[in-house]
Amino acid sequence: MYSFVARQPILDHHQSPVAYELLFREGLNNQFPDVSAEHATTCLIAEQFLSQPIQQLVGEHACYINFPYSLILNGLADSLPVEQVVIEILEDAEPDEQLLECVKRLKHKGYRLALDDFTLDPRWEAFLPFIDIIKFDFRLTAHADISRFINQHTGSHLIYLAEKVETQQEFTAAKKMGFTLFQGYFFSRPEIVQRKTLSDSQLTVMQLLKEVNSPELDYERIEALLNRDLTLAYKLMRYVNNLRYKAAQPITSFRHATIFLGQQEMRRFVSLVSATSGGENKSTELYRMSLIRGRFCELLSLHRQGWTDPAEAFLCGLFSLLEAILDQPFAEILAQIPLSAAIKQALLDKKGELAFYLAFVADYEQLNWERVKLRAGKMHLQEKQTIELFLESTQWADQVMSAH
Repeated sequence: MYSFVARQPILDHHQSPVAYELLFREGLNNQFPDVSAEHATTCLIAEQFLSQPIQQLVGEHACYINFPYSLILNGLADSLPVEQVVIEILEDAEPDEQLLECVKRLKHKGYRLALDDFTLDPRWEAFLPFIDIIKFDFRLTAHADISRFINQHTGSHLIYLAEKVETQQEFTAAKKMGFTLFQGYFFSRPEIVQRKTLSDSQLTVMQLLKEVNSPELDYERIEALLNRDLTLAYKLMRYVNNLRYKAAQPITSFRHATIFLGQQEMRRFVSLVSATSGGENKSTELYRMSLIRGRFCELLSLHRQGWTDPAEAFLCGLFSLLEAILDQPFAEILAQIPLSAAIKQALLDKKGELAFYLAFVADYEQLNWERVKLRAGKMHLQEKQTIELFLESTQWADQVMSAH
């Protein structure tokens, strides 16, 4: 499965890229699809921020994301990485008290905010102390009006971005007027980027949606649902990583992640993925093997009784094939999700008790019976017990896959 996004550079006065505006697309056709702004933004966030590291798309540059009024109010913007996103408030947003309070909250959290296609409506004046960038449509807005506004706000912290700049003359005129950022066909048309992405199980998503909207969260039930869906598990970890502070404790289980987020954020996360899930069949061997590995590592941990946390062992096994599934090295993947040091050590360095579990299951998959016997002996497992554990893991994984 693939996602599509149009990426248009935002340049400085030297015509060097300093950021990218990301625009939702449904295919290789470089036109905005016939969908609502809300649907476009929701899909873009789910596909570009939860499925893959955003750095692969924009590097260390900032990315501008269009936000309609309703999505600002419902808090979706708060789920994005504060250090790399500019929240772009669309021109048709109503500049009322509700929006102002949301803008203040986002600014307090450290987000940069931009007003798209600025309309010169005087009601926006109350917002300006909390706005970083104002975007003027250089073809739609009279240049005299733009100059008047910039002159009236001389000495302010505002940065001005001229969009739809299409000629050298317009670029020169914009620089003279005080613009320092530029965007338009004169520099570059939006470039379509096709990215490999994960799909969600519609059944699991709907069950999660029901659980998170119950009066009280059933953490065991939520954990069980996440345990059976690699896509959702990975996206949840990316979502947690976007919200957590760097000083926070690493996540060791899905229950830990759910408790960390709380009911409101869990509802927001599940609503986000439910709005964009397609219910495609995920019964591939890599997914099945991931589930088997997760369950087998968990059973080995339970057998050891106290050496490792079974939930942590399950996470390690479940994520052990992400490198193959996402076509990315583990170093890049694990930099984006807040897993414990023990899991990272196992996946990256092949060290520690969890790495032993992974090597055990890999030897079993490859029918390397001499090494299987050796590892089983170190864990005080009989050959028959080892076969039973793997058979139980396989049966569990098949049950999960058939439920999809």
